[in-house]
Amino acid sequence: MITRRRFVACSLAASLAFIAAPSFAQEDFPNRPVTIVAPFPAGSVTDAVTRTLAQALQQSLGQPIVVENRAGAQGTIGAAHVANARPDGYTLLMGSSVMFVAKSLIKTLPYDPVKSFAPVSGIGSTAMMFLVQQSSPLQSVADLTSASKKGSRPVSMAYGSPSGQVAVALFSTITDSAPTAVSYRGIPQAITDLVGGQVDVAVVDIGNGLAQVKSGKARALAISAASRYAGAPDIPTLQEFFPDASGSLETIIAVMAPTGTPAGSIARLDTAIRAALTTDRVKEQFGTLNTTVLPLSTAQLAERIAADNPRWESLMKKAGIEAQ
Repeated sequence: MITRRRFVACSLAASLAFIAAPSFAQEDFPNRPVTIVAPFPAGSVTDAVTRTLAQALQQSLGQPIVVENRAGAQGTIGAAHVANARPDGYTLLMGSSVMFVAKSLIKTLPYDPVKSFAPVSGIGSTAMMFLVQQSSPLQSVADLTSASKKGSRPVSMAYGSPSGQVAVALFSTITDSAPTAVSYRGIPQAITDLVGGQVDVAVVDIGNGLAQVKSGKARALAISAASRYAGAPDIPTLQEFFPDASGSLETIIAVMAPTGTPAGSIARLDTAIRAALTTDRVKEQFGTLNTTVLPLSTAQLAERIAADNPRWESLMKKAGIEAQ
């Protein structure tokens, strides 16, 4: 026969065990493989960045890190998979700035691009580069600005990605000019027409831009980053020409988890990720991929997303980007 005192004691012990269970699970994290979803195809920069980080994380976390490619719909297929995954820290997303404002690109999403995810760590950033033909009379951003405002014909600016389109809108905003934006299905096509003389300027990612500069086929006038790129320190930023304006635009690459993931698991991941970013191998690989290492803690990443999203959405509106 169980006495009342014994019954209360057993109930209390059971309650304490129930309360302690999540804490124990967080302390034990991770105890099995972790999957990072790359929402773009194998061979893409996002895929390469994810695999570089995964290799470093395996050592610091002591568990296999699996990279799973779920490409399509500008990254939203992979994002939807992670948003609906069990929030236990074992399924993560390699996200980027454009994905955080996906509502401005896609009318019907099966998730909220901000509320469905918990920030874990910022890992890197990249930016866009403004290219001209090697023989172009435009020698600087000042020349480009003047031509965009006073030229006998509008300056044509080609782009082949959403980030490029937004960068064109940024240039238009900070210079109070109206270049003619020319859309291409991809960056390679935009570069081809630049080199062929069909357009005046091509706005491309830094990796593609540097390849053209090094080959001697094009010249770089500026990049859209907040500071000069270490791999090409002689190329100025737009911000340098317009110090009183908000002239920077960077694509942040970050690790995200499903909302509801235990804080202890996120903290463990954040610590391990930022430690991985300090290793020489990761720094070297990111440099090869023309991606700047940008270690942001969970709190810093949340602040960055909250600050960046309104700017991206405003510029997308100015660029005439409508949700499809």
